[in-house]
Amino acid sequence: MSPADALNARLQAAHPAAASLLSDVGRRIFFPRGVPAQSADARHCRINATIGQYTDGRGGAAALRAIRDGLGPDVSLEAAVLYPAQGGVPALRDTWRARLAATAGNRIGRPLVTAGLTQGLATVADLFVDADTDVILPDPCWGNYRLIFGVRRAGQLLAWPVLDGDGVNIDGLRSLLAARSRKTVLVLNFPSNPVGFSPTIAETQAIVDALASCPVPLVVVTDDAYMGMVWDDTRMAGSLFDPIVRVGMPHVLPIKIDGATKELFFFGGRVGFLTFGVDGDAAAVLEDKAMGTLRATTSTSSAPGQALVLQALLDPELPTQRAEILERIRARHDRLRDGLSAAGIETMPFNAAFFILVKVRGDAEAARKALLSEGVGVVSFPSASALRVSYASVALDDIDDLVAALARHV
Repeated sequence: MSPADALNARLQAAHPAAASLLSDVGRRIFFPRGVPAQSADARHCRINATIGQYTDGRGGAAALRAIRDGLGPDVSLEAAVLYPAQGGVPALRDTWRARLAATAGNRIGRPLVTAGLTQGLATVADLFVDADTDVILPDPCWGNYRLIFGVRRAGQLLAWPVLDGDGVNIDGLRSLLAARSRKTVLVLNFPSNPVGFSPTIAETQAIVDALASCPVPLVVVTDDAYMGMVWDDTRMAGSLFDPIVRVGMPHVLPIKIDGATKELFFFGGRVGFLTFGVDGDAAAVLEDKAMGTLRATTSTSSAPGQALVLQALLDPELPTQRAEILERIRARHDRLRDGLSAAGIETMPFNAAFFILVKVRGDAEAARKALLSEGVGVVSFPSASALRVSYASVALDDIDDLVAALARHV
């Protein structure tokens, strides 16, 4: 029996729905017992001649002074210069898992470190999406979803209009799920990009309840890039991953994609995480297959990035530092909300993340170019007849000028 077949048999026994959801690549992939695995076996050896990296001869880093001097005193050479472990630095994975388990409970796997959230999503697509897989995407959605699940993996993309008036389109989601006849992947993104919306607590529960209407095995991916960035205290501040995992529906495989990009405002670090919402042998098999996929692409994420994220997570001042930045973003949100309301500018409902969608009566792309000529940059969303405005990147003192510019062109 091949290594992949052995994993498939174990997954079939531990989580039949997850086994049936695997793509062709997902069935064939496994983490090989090659150089990284054999090097890990030899990490305590006095003479370790396994891995192709230059060291001091005893496993320590031997970096160029030009690199060493740029690191500063708080990040060790070994953490920043040597190859990190496959799947991510163990201490970082365990620390992030503890962070997730505080709200999701312990029925989750050990997070895998990815090169940003995009690689986490692409890994999910590799493992679970084929040309005969239905992929339900929120509408409007982040455009990269179409590349990841559609162009790259040829999944059959279905649009779920997220909003119905000022609330979540629960009936639309339930109808889409109930009509499925083959394996399906559902992507949930709250707080959302580009809408900047988070549901109420009641709507959150209704979304979870709707998953039961799907008659086929279902992968549910929660893209939690902006988790916790909610500017209305009546809205869901956490992740949908948590209640989905706690309910534990046997036909549902929950997968959480999150990371340091937005949660720690470390945009250039490219440190994301992929966590399966299962435990035991099902988690072990899925993590092995995901590690095989990561090994076949970037192999590992940036070592300095992982070292800095772990350092930040262990810093007792981190919550205070995050709260200060969140408060500044919230102030920009509130000022923009009030300014748009006073100017009578129509928007889609927004209460979270970094964004709003401003409705445009004419050509959204023409409005974008007109604003660009005035020195104001926004993103056009022609499919929604809207402009996406990221207020997180606008100084508080410039918000009024932004509103005035929008008023002239939308």
